[in-house]
Amino acid sequence: MQRSERTGIPPVAAVSAAVVWALAGCTNQTAAPKAKAATPVALARVAQGDVSDERTGLGHVEGFNQTMVRAQAPGLILKVKFTEGQSVVAGQTIVEIDPRPLQAQLAQDLANAAKDQAGLANAVQLVTRNAPLSPNGVVSAQQLDADRAQVAELRATVAADAAVVQRDRLQLAYTTVRAPAAGVTGLRLKDIGDLVGPTDPQGIVTVAQIQPIAVVFTLPQSDLVQIRQRMNAAGPNGLEVDAYDQGGGARLDVGRLLMIDNRVDAATGTITLKAIFPNAAKQLWPGQFINAHLVLDHRANAMTAPTSVVQRDDHGTYVWVVNSNGAAYPRPISVGPTLGDRTVIEAGLQPGDQVVTDGQFSLVPGTRVVAGGKAKAAPAAMRNTAPDTLGGIS
Repeated sequence: MQRSERTGIPPVAAVSAAVVWALAGCTNQTAAPKAKAATPVALARVAQGDVSDERTGLGHVEGFNQTMVRAQAPGLILKVKFTEGQSVVAGQTIVEIDPRPLQAQLAQDLANAAKDQAGLANAVQLVTRNAPLSPNGVVSAQQLDADRAQVAELRATVAADAAVVQRDRLQLAYTTVRAPAAGVTGLRLKDIGDLVGPTDPQGIVTVAQIQPIAVVFTLPQSDLVQIRQRMNAAGPNGLEVDAYDQGGGARLDVGRLLMIDNRVDAATGTITLKAIFPNAAKQLWPGQFINAHLVLDHRANAMTAPTSVVQRDDHGTYVWVVNSNGAAYPRPISVGPTLGDRTVIEAGLQPGDQVVTDGQFSLVPGTRVVAGGKAKAAPAAMRNTAPDTLGGIS
């Protein structure tokens, strides 16, 4: 048997080996291709329920009316008629001031008024008696004119006396200091025996009205135009404002937007807004920090999906919907307004439909997908790093 000079393999054996290698090559070329891996995308489901377009800002609570109660009549405090932290109604007595000096002043002014009234009555009688005697020359015209002037002067004096008496009675009434509005009292700043008066800078106590109560909060000036548009569209009912605690988890009360401040803060680029709340449960308290949610639009029982699912092309608006087999297909839809980070779906989808929120650009109709966050980036193009080898790929 002859052997190959180059390999040392017998000719028949060499032919057999060549056939085996050829068959092996054919077998490798005709093997079934591997199934294409599913494309990782981010998925979400179409939801149905109430949805709102809100703007959130940090705010603080203020008494709707917050007043420092001051004495309007001077004197010593005789009685304190409230306790700290007490709820009071408008007109309720806060303190009583010693009225005796003002009572004496009133008595003196009443006596002066009576004296002047008697003088007026005498002057009127004098004019009445002398007026018929003037034409006969018994009383000169000059004397009659003087008597009439005296009557006018005394009438003015009596009127002034009446004003003084009225002032005295008012001052005397001020010795009972009353709450100017319903609310809650703060810390007591004066005690029995303290001297108080209209010029006292400290006052007696603060009364804060908490039902209703106000919330002042800020939003970026970029929201101003849209807020004003929504205010005009809302009419007399105004826009809803929800008050949440600082953690944002518990809603404390629901109120209405009252006004927008008449200027933009140039330093911060924000607008200041004020809302009013009924505060029936008294969960809002003056000085408290809260999160205010201004509701610009609200849709009840609306079908929505994340805004990122919405795609647009020359034919309109569509989304990628994943069927029960895990394959993605485009579907045309009609959309409504965008509320926050969700878009209202008017037609084309059903609640529970699974849609692609990220990774749409790597899809073609029928692509199998799997939930895997953001779609992987496409691999970089291969390039030849050995230019001296034709067709070489590194």
